[in-house]
Amino acid sequence: MSNLVTSIVFLAVVGGLAWVGWGLEPHWSSKDGRKFMCRMHEPKMDADDSTRARWHDVKVAVNDDELLVYARSRRSASLRGSWKLSGVTDDPKKQRRLYDVRASDGAVAVIRVPMRSRCVPVLDALVP
Repeated sequence: MSNLVTSIVFLAVVGGLAWVGWGLEPHWSSKDGRKFMCRMHEPKMDADDSTRARWHDVKVAVNDDELLVYARSRRSASLRGSWKLSGVTDDPKKQRRLYDVRASDGAVAVIRVPMRSRCVPVLDALVP
């Protein structure tokens, strides 16, 4: 009987840790806020809403008035390059800031960072 109880407790602890782990946002920021890791995606402009764009982990460096994005995987290779901030919105429910960015070729994407990140004041200074 005690073996069954310990097995159930073990599975409950593993399940709880997995649930907490999937809810965490991967983010890192340098002390000056000019380099950070966040999530980014290009919204789909199709009429078909059944496929949603995926969020990808990217590394970002702020260089003067533009963002240099380094994609961390091959799937997000289209996000690599130079982007400029065009707007910002808040998601108070999840404590995140969403920054709209545009590339020189007209591509549009969204960068998602936690509101308490050290990069928020740096990015806010770049928003027109």
